[in-house]
Amino acid sequence: MCNNNIELYQRKSNTLEKMLTPREKRTVSFSDVHIHEHYFILGDNPSCSRGPPSTISWEYTSLTPVSVIDFESRKPPQARSKHDFKLSPRERLSILLRSGHTMGQIVQMAALVESTKKERLQSIKECSRPKFLSNATR
Repeated sequence: MCNNNIELYQRKSNTLEKMLTPREKRTVSFSDVHIHEHYFILGDNPSCSRGPPSTISWEYTSLTPVSVIDFESRKPPQARSKHDFKLSPRERLSILLRSGHTMGQIVQMAALVESTKKERLQSIKECSRPKFLSNATR
């Protein structure tokens, strides 16, 4: 019985290999890299731990296409870490003000985000409370 299973597996494996083997040589090539610069705008993400939340807009400006070779030659030798992309609250505030947002808009959004955080914490507390205690407190 065991030998039959091995033979069946080998036959299926060989059939799969034949199906996956390309009949003709296939290639992929790239020519240009199209870069879009997105606008930096006031966000509403309550996951922002400190300072005003920010995001990028759907609107963008297209830059002149660059060949893949030129693009790759200009890249830094090492990939950037996630910490290189993180902005401090002060940096976000500065960029948002330069982008045309008013301090009033930023403060209003920060208050909305804080309110959302409190609501979420309250929901977590209510969901984690045992059911018999939830009914007793009503």
